[in-house]
Amino acid sequence: MGVLLSAAGIGGITALVGCARLTERATERAIPYATPLVEAGSFYSLASSSVRSTIYSSPTVSFALDRIDQRDLPLDRTYSHGATGKGVTVYVFDGGISTTHPELAGRVRIGFSGFPNDPKICNPHGTAVAGAIAGSTLGVAPDAQIVDVKMVQCDKLRGTIAAIVDGARWVIDDHKQHPGPAFANWSFIADTSAHIPALDNAVEELRAAGITVIVSAGNLDIDACKVSPANAKGVIVVGASGVSQELTRDSLVRSIDRRSPGTAFGPCIDLYAPGDSVLLPSVDRDLAPIQQLWNGTSMSAGFVSGAAALYLETHTNASPDDVARQLERTATINVLRDTHTTFSRMLYVGTSEPVITVRTVSRR
Repeated sequence: MGVLLSAAGIGGITALVGCARLTERATERAIPYATPLVEAGSFYSLASSSVRSTIYSSPTVSFALDRIDQRDLPLDRTYSHGATGKGVTVYVFDGGISTTHPELAGRVRIGFSGFPNDPKICNPHGTAVAGAIAGSTLGVAPDAQIVDVKMVQCDKLRGTIAAIVDGARWVIDDHKQHPGPAFANWSFIADTSAHIPALDNAVEELRAAGITVIVSAGNLDIDACKVSPANAKGVIVVGASGVSQELTRDSLVRSIDRRSPGTAFGPCIDLYAPGDSVLLPSVDRDLAPIQQLWNGTSMSAGFVSGAAALYLETHTNASPDDVARQLERTATINVLRDTHTTFSRMLYVGTSEPVITVRTVSRR
C-alpha cells in the first residue's frame, strides 16, 4: 500500500498531514493516462431542460461522480451537472500539482510555495485532490481554474503552520489581483486534540476576503470536532463516504451508503462525499500522468470543492456562508449509515429537471 502522507494523529502544531491514501489495489490499478477514460463511442452532451437550465451529461467510469449526481442507489454510470466551474478559481493547499496531466493541463497556475527550494511536486496527493475538484473527466467542475499553493516540505512530506498562514496571506493578495469567485481547499489535518489559533485566524481572514475554506475531516476514527482545522469556525467540513453491500431479509444483495471506515465522524461534519476507492488523476515516480484509486477525506473535500465551483459559476458574488448554505440545502439527507449522528448530508450536484438533449460534443 502506498501511503502518501501519514494519516496518523499527531500532537503539536508544526506538522500537517494529508487526508488521503492510495487503496491497497492502487499499485495494481495504476493506469497510464493513454488508456481511454470512458467507453468507446461515449459522448459529452450539452442538454437544455424545458424549464430553464443547461445540463451537462456524460458517461463516467468514476463511482464518485456517478454517486453525487443522483439521490439514490443503484448507480447509472452517468454524471450530470448544471455548470462546469468556468470562471471560478480554486486555491489548492497541498504538496504540489502537476501542470501537465491531461486532466488538468492548461488550468493550473503555480502560485505560492512555502518551500521555494523544494521540487515543485512532492507526491501525487495534490494532483489527485485537484483532479477531484476539476479533472476534465474525473472531476466535478471540469472548467474550474486551479492555483497551486504548496505548503508541504518534500523531504518530510509534511507542512508547517507557518507555510499555511503565509499561503493564506498570499492567496488573499492574489485574489485582489485576480478578482472573481474563489475558494480554498485544505485537504490536511494539523492536530487531533485542540484548536490551532493561527489556522483559525487564517480561516477568518480568508472568509473576510470572500474566500470559502473547505477542509477534510481526517482519516481518523474520532469525533471531527477534535480535529484542526475541522474545528475552525466557518469552514465546511467533509467526511468520506462509500458504497457497500448488505443482504436483505429476502436474501437479496442491495447497495447502501455508509461512512467510510476510519473516517472522522460526528456533528462537526457538514457534508459527506465519496472517498472510498475513488478513481482520480495521479502521477508516477517519474511524474508521468496516470490514474489511481484513492481513499480518504482529502478526496471527499475535493469533490465538495468541485460542487462549490459549480455554484459559484452562476452565483459569482456568493459569500462563504452562501456557499455553505447552498451545499447543505441541496444535499441528500440521511442516506448514510454509521455517522454517529441522527442527521447527515451527502453531497448532491444533480438536477431533477427534465432533460432534452440538444447537441453532443467531444469531452476529450
